[in-house]
Order: sequence, then C-alpha cells, then structure tokens
Amino acid sequence: MANVLDPCFKLKYVKFCFGELYDQDKAQLLTKKVRDNLVSLYEFYLKTDEVVDDNRHKQDVNDAIDDMEIDVNTLARFKRHLLEEDSVENRNEIERYLVNGCEDPNDDKLDILGWWKINASKYKILSKVAQHVLANPISTMASESTFSTGGRILDQF
Repeated sequence: MANVLDPCFKLKYVKFCFGELYDQDKAQLLTKKVRDNLVSLYEFYLKTDEVVDDNRHKQDVNDAIDDMEIDVNTLARFKRHLLEEDSVENRNEIERYLVNGCEDPNDDKLDILGWWKINASKYKILSKVAQHVLANPISTMASESTFSTGGRILDQF
C-alpha cells in the first residue's frame, strides 16, 4: 500500500513489478487485489470521516431545524442526497489520484507526507489513508533488540 500511496510510483510500479515476477494474467489479478485493498481502505476512512462530520454538524442541523420549519422527511432525503453526491465524487478521488501522472522518482527532495499534506484538499479522504499508512514505522522491533541478537551471531572479533 505504501508504494501505491507514494506519488512517485502509484499503482504503476506495483503493476510493473508484478509483471516482472508473474505472467500477465497473474500480474493483473494481483494488481487488482492491491487496488481493491486501496478501495477498501478508502471506504473505511470515508465511513469514519462521515461519522466525524455527522458529529461536527449535528448541532448545525439541529439549529437549522429549530430556526426553520422544515419537514423532517425532506431534510432526511436531502441529507441522503448530499451523501450520495459526495460518495460519487469521493469514489472518483482514487481514480483522479491514480490517473494523474507520477512525480519524478529521482527527486530526492520529495517529502511524501508533505506531498499528501499539500494535496489534502484535492484528495480529502485518500490523504488521511496515506497519512496513517505512510506514518507507520517500517519495523515494529525495537532497535536495541535487533542489535542485541547480533551478539549471539557474531563473536567479539
């Protein structure tokens, strides 16, 4: 997932690597699985974001209902309409990210998390996925533990 969320590689690098390792059919199948996992992650974050947004705007909706005499059924239908409209736009967020060109892989100064921060307004939910996926440490093993096992393998000389 980290390679797909790296703006220098995206899904193109994953597809290329699978093509190098497997026949075309297997490579396409594995690439599709990676893409499906990205969509699943995205949908999870989208649902989480909707819950947070609902909590943020709950008071605003209540105030609007108090201030205006709106039929509750009409308000509920309108809210569903907005969620469906946002959902269609958000589904396209993954497509927009993957279709846009890759950044230069030779650019050593590219800060991937910084790139996602800058593009957070363009990729609202996907940037949250990237932030959490890319911020995880590569290894969960403590470095002291790693070096202490080396003493058992190597002698003092």
